[in-house]
Amino acid sequence: MSAPAVPRSTDSRRTLLGICLIVGGSFTVMASFNYMLTPMLADLGLTQEQASVALSIPPIASLLVVFLAGRLGDSLGHRLVLTWMSVGFMAGSAIVAIAQGLPAVVIGLLIEGIAATAVQIVGIGLLSDRFPEPKARAAAFGTFGMVSPFIWLCFPVLTGWVVGEVSWRWVAAIWVACGAVMLVATRVLLSRTHERTPTGEVITPILAGATVAAGVQTLNRLSDDGLLAPITLVSFVLTAALAAMCAYLMRRMVAPTFSIAPLRVSRSRALLGTIIIIPLINTVFFMTMAFQYLYGLTVLQTALVMVPAQAGAVLGTRLIAGPLMKRIGITRTAEGLFAVLAVAMLGSFFVTADSPLWVPIVYVTVYNVLTVAASITVTSGVLISAPGVDSGQLSAYRGSAQALGQVLAVVVMNTFVFTLARVFFSADLQAQGLTEDEAAAQMADVQAASTSPDVMNQYAVPLPSGVDTSTVMSDSIAAGLHINGVIGAILAVVCVVLVHQRRAATPTSVSP
Repeated sequence: MSAPAVPRSTDSRRTLLGICLIVGGSFTVMASFNYMLTPMLADLGLTQEQASVALSIPPIASLLVVFLAGRLGDSLGHRLVLTWMSVGFMAGSAIVAIAQGLPAVVIGLLIEGIAATAVQIVGIGLLSDRFPEPKARAAAFGTFGMVSPFIWLCFPVLTGWVVGEVSWRWVAAIWVACGAVMLVATRVLLSRTHERTPTGEVITPILAGATVAAGVQTLNRLSDDGLLAPITLVSFVLTAALAAMCAYLMRRMVAPTFSIAPLRVSRSRALLGTIIIIPLINTVFFMTMAFQYLYGLTVLQTALVMVPAQAGAVLGTRLIAGPLMKRIGITRTAEGLFAVLAVAMLGSFFVTADSPLWVPIVYVTVYNVLTVAASITVTSGVLISAPGVDSGQLSAYRGSAQALGQVLAVVVMNTFVFTLARVFFSADLQAQGLTEDEAAAQMADVQAASTSPDVMNQYAVPLPSGVDTSTVMSDSIAAGLHINGVIGAILAVVCVVLVHQRRAATPTSVSP
């Protein structure tokens, strides 16, 4: 494939606008699905338990195409692949919109998830190809970084309003419209940059994606069922078998299309490690819980109070990350952002059971601005970290690292924080006069309550000491936030070290 030409100014703006619209459209389902899940299940007559396993399949299955998408984008052309994936996104969303049962919902989400994953991999690879010059690249990634928080700013609120006024099916119809915008943007705003080349074999990229998917499923099963559960062991064996098969074929084939070249470069390994860590620092999930449990907000109200955090991230990437990358470079920008984030995470101690609502809003806003800006900076660095490796393949590695980080955030971080919060809760209940068995029984009842208002209202009763259970629960939730803040600060310091190692590394040529 010939090297991409640097686009002229007008072409640059058209290309950047197109990529933002296309990739932004692919985020809409993820940003709105949780806000329509409850009314959808009620309409279809399903319970959370019936849907949980089936609905976990699409995001894992979409990882099957993560490496294949990068390869197809580099060989067939980004424009062609984005065209077909936009059509797939529309088709999957339409199936969800007309679904009459869970199987159709799962099939629709599976098709949409595969398309969205491919769009993000190919779109980010295209962005890297079209803006190779450092200053133009910094400006482009600074603008692109606004897309995700903008979608998360708008779609939760929009979804809450649509679900309340009309039907959850209209949310899926909006996804179809977004797919149409993605298709038009692909055909109108993106130009063809190179001739098609042979794709080569597709077995090794598929096996590599299947290995990542199986690994993610193994971690999920480890979290849900434990290390020695049969399904966990089967998942682990399957992951190892897929990895071994992929490695064997790569050795036997003359020209395998999947490559581990980025993993041989210390710069790439350090930055991919940073990509994995970023989701573990995540405090947004815990803050949304705090808004509901500590302040009694509804889901829609929680989405509204998160607006400053998302709006701040939109402006932060454009006004902080982009200009800093231009002025001091990618590495120093990432180092500075993670260093400030390490300090900001300790601001969680200002969030207590009695703090006014504006305190957690400010805390999560500062967190979101720094994290999104740092994330887009590291993404820009990953895509130029291994000279000689196609941008599509580097984008695929970045997508895999992000998926791994997200599941580790659930398996490791969330489990650790929740476990310690439960320990504090149990200890406080016993300190207020309950026996160990009574405290355990009450904790079980709390976990079985369906919503946060149910929890707080049902257990706003005095303990033997005269203190309300809800007060003890609030203190435990605040303690969980403080734990999350401390661990997040430590992980942010680790990211500073990893990014600094990237700066110290010397560029090396890489062969596939």
